[in-house]
Amino acid sequence: MIAWVRACSRPLWLLAAWVLLSAATRWLAFLVPLLDIDESAHIVGSWEVLRGGLLYTDFVNNKPPLLYAYYALAQAVAGPTLIGVRAVTTLLVVPLTALAVSAWYGQTRRGVLAAVAYLVFSAAFLAHDMLASNTEVLMMLPAAWAAVVIGTSDRARQAWRAGLAGGLVGIGVLLKYQVGTWLPAMAIAVAWDHWRRGDPLRGVGQAGWMGLGFALPLLATWAWFRAQGGDEALLYWTLGNNLQYTANPIEWAEAGERALANLVPFLLVTAPLWWGAWQVGDTDEPEYRHILVLALVVASVPPALLGLRFYPHYFIQCYVPLALAAAPWLDRQFATRPVPRAARVTLGWALVALLAFMAANAVLYLGGARVYRETDPVYGAVAYRLQADPCAPGATLFVWGYAPPFYYLSRMPAASRFVVMAQSRLTPYVSGNRASLRRAGEADPAVVPAHWDWLMGDLERRRATFVLDVAPAGLYGWNDFPISDYPRLRDYLASHFEHVDTVQRVRIFRRVGCAARRP
Repeated sequence: MIAWVRACSRPLWLLAAWVLLSAATRWLAFLVPLLDIDESAHIVGSWEVLRGGLLYTDFVNNKPPLLYAYYALAQAVAGPTLIGVRAVTTLLVVPLTALAVSAWYGQTRRGVLAAVAYLVFSAAFLAHDMLASNTEVLMMLPAAWAAVVIGTSDRARQAWRAGLAGGLVGIGVLLKYQVGTWLPAMAIAVAWDHWRRGDPLRGVGQAGWMGLGFALPLLATWAWFRAQGGDEALLYWTLGNNLQYTANPIEWAEAGERALANLVPFLLVTAPLWWGAWQVGDTDEPEYRHILVLALVVASVPPALLGLRFYPHYFIQCYVPLALAAAPWLDRQFATRPVPRAARVTLGWALVALLAFMAANAVLYLGGARVYRETDPVYGAVAYRLQADPCAPGATLFVWGYAPPFYYLSRMPAASRFVVMAQSRLTPYVSGNRASLRRAGEADPAVVPAHWDWLMGDLERRRATFVLDVAPAGLYGWNDFPISDYPRLRDYLASHFEHVDTVQRVRIFRRVGCAARRP
């Protein structure tokens, strides 16, 4: 009994330490109302679900469904704000992921070093991507534990563990698809281990169990949506439309600029981890674990390159396998006496990077620099004006522009399924692609006419009270898509709405006769 208590107490103490370290390195997440525009879209989507709406029918985006369930659950715990959601992510999801990283090495000193490396390096970059409750942060929790489940050769030989690992990756895919690249990496490592033992057929069987486990949560999700009549919409928005978004060509010049601005700094900051990962073969770790962890590192690279947009949050998938791969080298360095120069340089590098980005992020969000659009006061000013309007009680809102923060801050239900206009296919707009801003009009091949039918039907069925025209404000390049280029919306506004105000170049339209119907 005493031995069992001791065995359980160490992980609990480590989890407490990871909670403290996560909070200390991510303190900005508790202060900033809006770190990333994607967060506002996620929470608005969760509100639509909580009101009884059906994902991909009443609210559309290219993100998987479990994301919105997580946001709803986090709000039930910490309140209906993004800071509350972020608190759950920072104090629960990130520490539990770190616990999985340390559990890979049995909560030993090597595991502690791996977890610390994960927590420190994953916070030592732009808060806009790394500290927000992005899907990549969330998907790493089940994925990291999947790696632990088959983290040794003996574990990998058990069918139920292979199935469980696949199931955990499947759950991760329901948070963000990119982590699905880990499934073939794990299957290859497991099959190779069985082949090395002279039992290749069993290796194929284990890979099959892994694939079955992976498929179960996906099939269950599809079955649930089919029962709700939303299976076609699920497949369209999360597969078809998402693939078109990913494949949208980006100009080489823009891709190069993005690589220099985001990829190169990321590689520089994480250079010690890449070096440690390169040394993984020269350690006392068993060969199976070498193969598995390197396969996970390699499998995490293609998602970071998707669309050549080089968003920093695409890099999040790399932190866990890099920390795992670098841990044996770190352990050897810090176990040597006197401590070698490489260990001192690594420690100094990590601390300088962390402190530098903590200071820079504080300036970017709290110093009034307004580098990020999310810090623009226009969102709060427009939301205040909407809430003060006599038609505000019971009102619904539609925003012509890529600007979900207006929905979030005004707390008004969306009058259309198209909250995330970047994914709407109502215009040629594509996030992270400047070339799309040079195209406009309903006749563009990127525009889907049926989506315009859906939009106009939504606005009438939900009786939109307010419409915001964001084009004059130029938020996220929406100035290239003026309402005048889209006759159906232009004529609908002219017939049913009146221009009642302009706040910081955002035009506010209100349904005609709305005020007269209010008591």
